[in-house]
Amino acid sequence: QQPLISIHIPKCAGTSFSNILQSWFGAGFCRHYFNEKKNELPIRQKLYSGFFIKKHKSGLCIHGHFNNDRGMGVLEYYPESNQMITIIRNPWEVHLSNYFYVKRNLQDGKAYRDGRKLEASEMGSLEDYLKENDKSYICQFFPSNITLQNYTDILEEKFLFMGVAENLQDSVTLLADKLGFPAMEVPKLNESERNETIPGGALERFMGNNALEMAIYDYIKDTFEKQLTEFNLHQKVRAE
Repeated sequence: QQPLISIHIPKCAGTSFSNILQSWFGAGFCRHYFNEKKNELPIRQKLYSGFFIKKHKSGLCIHGHFNNDRGMGVLEYYPESNQMITIIRNPWEVHLSNYFYVKRNLQDGKAYRDGRKLEASEMGSLEDYLKENDKSYICQFFPSNITLQNYTDILEEKFLFMGVAENLQDSVTLLADKLGFPAMEVPKLNESERNETIPGGALERFMGNNALEMAIYDYIKDTFEKQLTEFNLHQKVRAE
């Protein structure tokens, strides 16, 4: 009955997950992405029409990059939203994966930013990237008011479900059970090859510079594992 906002954190299995959501919601599935080629913000969907929620057979789901730093955050676009979901991944792995993803797109001539096509020569080595970018971007995609002091309250209040990319199949199974959709097998898509050595000390520096991001990930991972244990126990009891 309520619109569902799906926050796609880049390099957190969003391509695979979006295929699942689209299968579930059909015509009620809407994308929320910045158009890099045209330098355009995403369309603001109408969550409500008069006093009535926009009707779709399976509900309304808006999925995409709700990036606060680009003027398209979730509270900026949909301040009335109170039913969010997301899939998160270890922030360090996200950071590395983003580098190799961008590198691959540059090599393929598919990288754009703010309407401009990027050149492969604009990107340095992995060591350069880790030195110049020591901060995770994960919090750009959560509600803009999230802090180390309130992150547990915001996650509990705003999020209907939070899964982990490292266990995407079980994440989708749990979400399907919660939303009343059929469980589906998760395809593995959009993986980038890693072909550079990680410099020594980079992980330790990253961890020290991203306390909030690591705390959010650890909290979501712990919560997910508890929910999965309860779900499996319930399934076992039902089977018996």
